[in-house]
Amino acid sequence: MLLLSVIPTGLYAYTNGQIVKIGGMNYKVTSVALYQLAFLNAPGKVGHLVIPKTVPDGQGTTFTVTGVTFVGGYNCDKITSVKLPESITYLDAGIFKDASLETINIPKNVKRIEENANTQLKKVPKYTVDTENPYFSSDDKGALYSKNKKTLRFVPSDIPLVNGAYTVDSNVDSIKNSCFSLINGLKKIVLPPNLKDISVGYPSIAPIDELEEFEMPTGGTTLFSVKEGVLCKGDVLMFYPRAKKTEEYTVPDDITTLAGFAIAYPKEMKKINLNKVTSLAKSSLFSAYKLSEITLPKDLKKYNPTTKMGMEPGCFGACTKVEKYIVPTENTDFEAVDGVIYSKPQRDILYFYPAGKPGEVYGILSTTKVIEALSFWSVQNLKRMTFPAGLDSIKEEAFRQLPKLEKVAFEEPSNITHLGTAVFRACPKLTEVTLPSKVTSLDKPFDGCSNLETINVPNGSQLKTLRSNSFSTNKNLKHFNFQGTCQLEKIESNAFAYLKNLESFTFPKTVKEIETNAFRGCAGMKTAVFPSDAEIEVIGAGAFADCGLTNFTVPNNVKEIKREAFNKCTALTVVNISEKTTTISPEAFKGCSKLTELNVSKKHTVYSSVDGYLLTKNKETLVIFPPGKANDRFTLLPPSIKKIGDYAFFDCKELKNVVIPNLVESIGERSFGLCSNLNTITFLCENKINPANISQVPNKRSFDDGNEAPNLMQNIDIHVRKEKLSEYNSDSFYHGKFKSISPSFMHGTEEYIAVSDMAVDMLKTTSTDETFVFPAKVTHNSKNYVVSLVGDYAFDGVTSKMKEVVVTKDVTYVGAKAFMTDKDHDKSTIQSVFFIESNPTKEMLSTTRFDLDDTGNNYSEFAKTTTIYVKKTALPIYKTTWAKKVYNFTTEVEDPSPFDFTSQLEFKIKDLKIRNMYGTFAREFDVDFRDYYVENHRSAIAAFVASTKILDGIGDYGTTDKHVQMTSVDKKGGYANSYSYVPAYTGVLLKVLDKEATDADFYYTIGEQDNQTYTVVDNVMTGVTVNPVTPLVVTSADPIYLVQKGVFCKADGNIVKFPIHKAYMKFSALPAGARVFFDFDDTTTGIESVEVENTNRGTGTYYNLQGQRINKPQQAGLYILNGAKVIVK
Repeated sequence: MLLLSVIPTGLYAYTNGQIVKIGGMNYKVTSVALYQLAFLNAPGKVGHLVIPKTVPDGQGTTFTVTGVTFVGGYNCDKITSVKLPESITYLDAGIFKDASLETINIPKNVKRIEENANTQLKKVPKYTVDTENPYFSSDDKGALYSKNKKTLRFVPSDIPLVNGAYTVDSNVDSIKNSCFSLINGLKKIVLPPNLKDISVGYPSIAPIDELEEFEMPTGGTTLFSVKEGVLCKGDVLMFYPRAKKTEEYTVPDDITTLAGFAIAYPKEMKKINLNKVTSLAKSSLFSAYKLSEITLPKDLKKYNPTTKMGMEPGCFGACTKVEKYIVPTENTDFEAVDGVIYSKPQRDILYFYPAGKPGEVYGILSTTKVIEALSFWSVQNLKRMTFPAGLDSIKEEAFRQLPKLEKVAFEEPSNITHLGTAVFRACPKLTEVTLPSKVTSLDKPFDGCSNLETINVPNGSQLKTLRSNSFSTNKNLKHFNFQGTCQLEKIESNAFAYLKNLESFTFPKTVKEIETNAFRGCAGMKTAVFPSDAEIEVIGAGAFADCGLTNFTVPNNVKEIKREAFNKCTALTVVNISEKTTTISPEAFKGCSKLTELNVSKKHTVYSSVDGYLLTKNKETLVIFPPGKANDRFTLLPPSIKKIGDYAFFDCKELKNVVIPNLVESIGERSFGLCSNLNTITFLCENKINPANISQVPNKRSFDDGNEAPNLMQNIDIHVRKEKLSEYNSDSFYHGKFKSISPSFMHGTEEYIAVSDMAVDMLKTTSTDETFVFPAKVTHNSKNYVVSLVGDYAFDGVTSKMKEVVVTKDVTYVGAKAFMTDKDHDKSTIQSVFFIESNPTKEMLSTTRFDLDDTGNNYSEFAKTTTIYVKKTALPIYKTTWAKKVYNFTTEVEDPSPFDFTSQLEFKIKDLKIRNMYGTFAREFDVDFRDYYVENHRSAIAAFVASTKILDGIGDYGTTDKHVQMTSVDKKGGYANSYSYVPAYTGVLLKVLDKEATDADFYYTIGEQDNQTYTVVDNVMTGVTVNPVTPLVVTSADPIYLVQKGVFCKADGNIVKFPIHKAYMKFSALPAGARVFFDFDDTTTGIESVEVENTNRGTGTYYNLQGQRINKPQQAGLYILNGAKVIVK
């Protein structure tokens, strides 16, 4: 009890039977409750093996190694000696597979050593036993005994022999199976004179190929005798030495019974006369490879399970050369039909089919009702079997190790109600089987059939139960098809475990329970389909763990989902939970790295879901955090939660950062346990969470602080509101255990708080900018952060000077009432908010992400008076993803929310008017003037930026003698395909190409070619953005030109307030009183020049835009001249 008291509990969740690798060694979990393991192997280990007493998993759990066990595939072929720890209490059968052991110690606490512990070794070791062990002892030669040395357990391979003989100590009165194994040169065993007992069964006490005889000394008291080297006990033949030099053997007259494995692997035996034998145990004549026929004794009877007398099924096994059985005519119970043994007289039971009988097909007699256990053991030639409809039962292992069997068929309507355990065992060529319809349960029916790919369950099947491990050895199984209705009710533990090729599973409606690990490790299983009326009530622990499921809808009647039911389903993204599922382990979806949605009906009485998080019904406790919600920039939690529940984030390797919302008051047991990549926690709580409400109970700690698990708190930076810094610094829990505590910080007029090591949340602004633009990045303490979030109430109290807000692409979340300047009255003086993002999501807004409208309160990010501008192509997406609904509990449907603001979404920006052909412009985001012209075929706009020096001569209008030639923005680094596209912060001169003024309803749109950076060169236009320039200073050395009524005029003095979103020109000084007109050249859309004079129109060849040749343009328009586009004025 003292040992158990220091073993952690509740840290990392395991399942009984689970195989784990810790510290380079593989173990099997034998007791989750007691934290006990059994050793399997140490891959790559060479030579001496020291098994540890305790094994810490590095995740908070320390196991005790209490045993050594065997699981196929876990070999120890390079181990030569073993040191067992004192904690070992048992050694299972088949341990240390393929090891050539020289020595092994038996510690004082070992109570149980299985008889067949050594059957998988290549060399049996010398044993040494702790003198304090009350159950076992050893001698000076390394043999293992019971404590009183009355029972001989194992003799080492290197035991000294005398002329090929080994003499058992005379005090021994009992010898166990596998006692003499792998002893080269052992030909004779001299038994003790007072022998009372030997073990019976596989592989016998002496599975030695060279053993020729036993010898029994005289003078003792024993029921055992040796007859011609064969060991007998009374009238029972117990053991026939494998190398006995007898080809034709007759069982002695006084022997009536052959014990199990009595005659096994006889090397020389070609014929056997069973003589007066009346009782044959299972495998009593086994692997007699030179026998060609077997004759049954005339008095042999059917097996009586009560008296254990008669011919037990499977008494003849794997005698692969036997071509026929012979039954004397006077035998009353059996007869041979073409060499096959049937019951007599009805022929309704088939007992034995000769393993070496020629023929690829066998037709079972129509009278047959039962095929007995092991009746077709090691049959060498059969390829196909058809089972008649009248057959009732096929018993255990009836078709074991048939190397050529390719096809089995059951005639329907089949009467078979029973298929025994492992009925088709190790038949490597079976690929597809259709089951009989009346079978009610299956227990490993195709055990070890390594190439079986398809199992079909016919329509109307009465199958009710799939037993534990039923198909876990069918590693190539791809399809388990229900071809119609089926009565299946239970799928037991490990039934389909680790079948990586199983592609999908469609469950009958009658399935009520899926037990522990039933489908664990089915990595290729992408779908698990249940009918809408499925009756299943429990999904067991680990039932679908490590599966390839991509989404899962919990059937309507499921009441419980147990721990690790979907553990490490790394492709799982969405789970829809039914209303009746009222118990869900918080560890049910652990390790589901891509899981983003746990969806719960609004009508659920126990749970709710918000943004994919599983919450309690009142939305105040976070039950499960879906690991796929973890984000490198920021990870948000629903603002309604007051508690982070037990195990909510447990072992979430994807979690790097998390923002704890305002209302959280407590953090439950193991909530952040084993979150080894968590490096940032941001506490937005108005009140610091009292450490008394953060679990610090040993083995149940909310955070790993180095006591039971590695110290992960020391890796976590926490961020708090600046006004709370002193409160956190004075608390030993926060200040003493976390890596650092950092406050929110000011950058200009904005307050920010870090939410990860790469992103910040803008908590507040006091800016007075007329157009506020979110910065893409801010720098604090030499670290660059992306501005990714807009906090709740961020613009509350902002001055009425602010009219617009531009939200950049980097902002991916907007908090409650963020753009309301008077949150208490749901009002705002902000007139416009521009979103540059092209692919909006529901998660961008707090109200749509967290279903805040369901509270009945208005948390809308925008006031009703604010227009929300978005890109034209994105508008439908915004309207869909930002549409807000509220659940109507009366009608049980979702209705439009009274706080929906999608009607405020717009793409047409109408704040530009040009009245005299020319205007200036600048904006904080890319702008496109094309859409109005495309839709209305008027008010074409071109933007110009560069000019030549002032030239003599008139421009394209007016009468002045001075002009400059202007170049469109696309020719100077703007968007190459449009003279109407203006990059952000670029001042331009605008010209209406087709008329004097823009239409009254003219609009422009947010530019959509903003996935690149533009560098506009030679720009003489200076744009004014964010705020008006107050004042715009003018000097004689640096003159400024303004557009007035379509003409640029030189400013005579300072301008008190130059308006926002306009531009002015700067270039070399003009003569006093001069005015400048413009000649336009190099406009985009391929316009290479604007021709004004008529004198040149006869020198080139013109084409209109339809490709027709024009000798001489007679009217203004757009033409092709010598391969270039020109505008003719």
